[in-house]
Amino acid sequence: MMAKVRGVFLLTFWTILIGVVAPFMIAACLITGNENAIYSPSRFFIRLGLRLVGVRVEVRGLEHLVPDQTYIFAPNHQSMIEVPLLITYLGRNPGYLAKKEVFKYPIFGYGISLMGVVPVDRSNSVAAIESARLATEKLRAGKDYVVYPEGTRSPDGRMLPFKKGAFMMAVEAGVPVVPVSISGSSTIMPKGEIKILPSTIYVTIHAPISTAGYSRANISELVARTEEKVRSGLSDEERYQASEFGDRGSRSGA
Repeated sequence: MMAKVRGVFLLTFWTILIGVVAPFMIAACLITGNENAIYSPSRFFIRLGLRLVGVRVEVRGLEHLVPDQTYIFAPNHQSMIEVPLLITYLGRNPGYLAKKEVFKYPIFGYGISLMGVVPVDRSNSVAAIESARLATEKLRAGKDYVVYPEGTRSPDGRMLPFKKGAFMMAVEAGVPVVPVSISGSSTIMPKGEIKILPSTIYVTIHAPISTAGYSRANISELVARTEEKVRSGLSDEERYQASEFGDRGSRSGA
């Protein structure tokens, strides 16, 4: 019962803040031309919300990142709580590719568009390719992106096979891929449930992998290297096991 109360409280807390504070953040961003007018207060409220419901975050590996280098961050995906978490704890102002439905909320949708979030129509492959192209252009211009290579949240916390889309974006933009391991978030907020179980989320940022020398012909090698790194930072229960792929892969649509 308390877990559900915490989940409802956190989502309500963030939703109210979006409604009340976001217009001022958006106005400040438009006036100053500085996206930090949105990112900085967002980080404060995200940290505050997590603290209020007993969620702790431990981050390791930030020293691997070069300040002036643009990256694609490639994390595993266990829970929807990871999106605000990565905005807050990467030490960057990353954009995302997000399903187009989240843009239907006027203030929220406009605000995230100013943060470089690109809408994706998952039901239209041509439109999805165009969204990836737009994000790749922003990468070339120096905007970091978080792209989930699994393509969806894991149903049980264990890592799903990686797809190639994020890696083709990185190769075409000429930016390194940063493997990111997120452990414990599915326990805190399981997929499909609005509840929070107080615990710690561990975020491990691995050394960037250069995309030099990679192309469509050998992109599978880059995918495999990244997948191996991400898996190395997970618990035994979260690591993808090849013997389990048959039933889990069919359930997830991977």
